[in-house]
Amino acid sequence: MHEYLLPLHMIYAFSPLITVLFLIPCILFQRRKYGKIVPFRMVMMYLFLLYLIGAYFYIITPLPSFEYVLENPLPLRIQLHPLAFAYDFKEQAYWVLAGIGEVNISHSAWFQVMGNIILLFPFGFYLNYYFRRALPQTALFSFLLSLFFELTQLTALYGFYPAPYRIFDINDLMFNTLGGVLGYYATPYIKRLLHLPHIS
Repeated sequence: MHEYLLPLHMIYAFSPLITVLFLIPCILFQRRKYGKIVPFRMVMMYLFLLYLIGAYFYIITPLPSFEYVLENPLPLRIQLHPLAFAYDFKEQAYWVLAGIGEVNISHSAWFQVMGNIILLFPFGFYLNYYFRRALPQTALFSFLLSLFFELTQLTALYGFYPAPYRIFDINDLMFNTLGGVLGYYATPYIKRLLHLPHIS
């Protein structure tokens, strides 16, 4: 469980850097565009930047050692079967029906589907609510962000590692994009739930 808390630690560690390198230019941009600093916009942008940093560290952590990567090469680096996750579901369904086991939400298939949908759900919300993007743009940008994540994994952190330690998976692209689209559609409900003001 500790490894899934690493992105939160990294957000905390990088928050001062985010403030200096990203938030301050955004504040200056607001000042120039609107003639004043809008606190709500500033807070929303800061949270968006924290989210992006957290999402990035989620897909690269936990970081293995160089020795581990060399000693445990991936049997498959690119997974292009769009329904590969369904085989894991089928396997677990068989376990349940046969009385061998029970539904385990931490199983790789469940975690892959739900984790990847949730990962870009906030992205879709932000594109709709804050950036006022239409559905086709939200779907496209969600796909491109997911592709960036997958290429980060495929290139072994842009060549930092001697070999990839995570698989480039087309299923991740599918469910990440779906998560962004669902975030787009959920925007009106989230606005009402959180009593968020309209952003023109």
